[in-house]
Amino acid sequence: MSNRNEKPMRQRLLLSAEDVLAILHDEIERAGSQTAWARRTGANRTSLNLALTGRQAVTRNLLDALGLERVVAYTPRRR
Repeated sequence: MSNRNEKPMRQRLLLSAEDVLAILHDEIERAGSQTAWARRTGANRTSLNLALTGRQAVTRNLLDALGLERVVAYTPRRR
C-alpha cells in the first residue's frame, strides 16, 4: 500500500557484472590504455587491472569513475 505523499519509484536500469566489465573495456579502449583511463578518472589502476582479469570484484572506486553504484536486487526464482 502506498502513501499518496510518496514519490513514485523510478525504474532503474540494472546491469550485470559482465555489463560493467564491458563498459570498462569500452572506456579503456577509448582512453587508449588502462593507465590513461585510470589517470583521467582518478581510478586505482591496480584495482582496475584486478577487476578486468577477474581476480577482484569491481570496487567502489571504479564504480564511482564510471558513474555507477552497486545495488542489491531480488527477483522471483524461475521454476
